[in-house]
Amino acid sequence: VAEIFLTLLVYPPPPAKGGISVTNEDLHCLTDGEFLNDVIIDFYLKYLFLEKLKKEDAVRSHVFSSFFYKRLNQRERRNTVDTSNLPIQKRKHNRVKTWTRHVDLFQKDFIFVPINESAHWYLAIICFPGLEKAHVEPNPLYQPQTQAYSTAVSSSPAADRGSDELDDGRSAADVNRQTQYTDGLHRRIECYGAEDSHHSDDQSSCQDECSEDDSLVDDCGSFVKAEWTSKPTICKQPCILIMDSLRGPTRSTVVKTLREYLEVEWEVKKGSQRSFGKDVMKGSSPRVPQQDNFSDCGVYVLQYVESFFENPLPSFYLPMNLLDWFPQQRMKTKRDEIKELILKLQTQQQLNLESCHSPCEDTLESADLIPPISS
Repeated sequence: VAEIFLTLLVYPPPPAKGGISVTNEDLHCLTDGEFLNDVIIDFYLKYLFLEKLKKEDAVRSHVFSSFFYKRLNQRERRNTVDTSNLPIQKRKHNRVKTWTRHVDLFQKDFIFVPINESAHWYLAIICFPGLEKAHVEPNPLYQPQTQAYSTAVSSSPAADRGSDELDDGRSAADVNRQTQYTDGLHRRIECYGAEDSHHSDDQSSCQDECSEDDSLVDDCGSFVKAEWTSKPTICKQPCILIMDSLRGPTRSTVVKTLREYLEVEWEVKKGSQRSFGKDVMKGSSPRVPQQDNFSDCGVYVLQYVESFFENPLPSFYLPMNLLDWFPQQRMKTKRDEIKELILKLQTQQQLNLESCHSPCEDTLESADLIPPISS
């Protein structure tokens, strides 16, 4: 029996542009144990941006579609225009050059890039791409700590550990559990991820390419509740944060790809050359809350963005530890929250449709043809 896919809603609804159509099949992805698909990721990110982000913060933020990074690294079909004489970074940029025709990324403080590789979601956040160097200013929330407190923090084992050690601040039990999750994920990849591997220029598993970028800043610094008030200064610096709920391989190739994209984007938009190399824009993997199963990576990506919107980080000193960013218990209800939101918006749109005349119905019909998200 053929399964019937029904459009539940379009968000944002017409006449707004770039509406995302959510179907009953997409809603099923929110069932426990299922992987979130790109529609749910893009829908909820757009909802957060339009409904939950303060206007002053929205102006300085940009959220890319989940298709952006995939398209950036997607190899061209054989029948397309030959651009082989161009450097690889310019060929990649050409694939997405129209995605920013109405936006200047270098006027933004934060650019969010959801990424799916081999059936696993994680998040890249490009911070302060318009800055050429770190900017340090007095911390208005600074509260001097007692000598005993300062000594305890500075002498903590986590703060003393070097960034190149295998132990990144996790306990042996954490490492063992993480290995089990990663092994399980690899088994899933064999089933779901094989088809992606032949169509991407970004071979993140390639050791040679990764090693060109040295390593990411391995974030194992000590975090306490009062961290933001304990330092006399706050820092804003160009950096790329990689937030991954299944900490495993370094994502240095992703950072390298995004740096190269920014360099070409700057050249196209500004008409001049500017380096976004590792000396200018560091790559860093903050310690963030981790998933405790094989299927919640997408849910964590959504929560990372939501927490970033709710409680913007006041300072960007690296390394960064965000393990206490949000309570783990919040993740237990996240799928149901999003499902209830979709059903609530569906009811609202149905009521609006019933009180609307036929022109409105025609508009909704055409909106179903709008791509998942505007570029």
